Amino acid sequence: MIKRIIFPLLLLASVFANAQNLSVRVMTMNIREGGQLAGYVADSFCTCIRKYDPDMVVFQEMDNYTNRNGNKDLVSEMAVKLGMFPYFGRSFAYDGGDFGNAILSKYPFYNAKTITSKPSGASEMRGCSWIDILLPNKRTIRVAVTHLDVSSEQVRVSNLATINASIFTGSTLPTLLMGDFNASPESTTIVYALNNWQDIGAGTGYTFPCTNPTSRIDYIMGYPKTWTKSSYQIVSYPKLSDHCFVVAELSFP
Repeated sequence: MIKRIIFPLLLLASVFANAQNLSVRVMTMNIREGGQLAGYVADSFCTCIRKYDPDMVVFQEMDNYTNRNGNKDLVSEMAVKLGMFPYFGRSFAYDGGDFGNAILSKYPFYNAKTITSKPSGASEMRGCSWIDILLPNKRTIRVAVTHLDVSSEQVRVSNLATINASIFTGSTLPTLLMGDFNASPESTTIVYALNNWQDIGAGTGYTFPCTNPTSRIDYIMGYPKTWTKSSYQIVSYPKLSDHCFVVAELSFP
């Protein structure tokens, strides 16, 4: 009788321990005007991504079937070469195609969504895209990417308010929001963001421009505010972008 009880308890303890573990390596890349500096060539970005081997990569300023990128689905080309799953989120129509954000994931995802907003005073439509990813240990994580407007603090705060209202509706998933916030850590934009989000990379250094950076505008934000980082790298590839890229190893308890 005792043996019959102990084995199920041990099995349940093992399953519970595995279910609590959520660790991912992520990367955020603003690729500047759809990949212009790299000649819109997927291999150039893939070489960089392979070096860091992230579970998820998010992109800002991604072109999709535009005239300037040669009518390419660039994120899908990267996905094929890297063996990852792609998602493109359209912010607005541009140059015969679309312009926006994108995500690559090593693991299957569902519930993909893109929202857009253009508050009063904004220079253009800005988007936020996210996917819910099923990890190998059966945990689910929401990964989101955004590129906030450059116009003003008021516009960026409005962008974030729209994102928060949508991304938290009906979801309690551990969530990462990554991308180019066009705002410094002490700005009204980031102060507002920290009402809901954790700045996981606080104090890690500048991200723009990629050569001799002087400001920090690229972020990895976490929700709820219990994420930890085992590493957080700011890496520079001047032939790929005018922004530094960020690579981080993160855990959620």
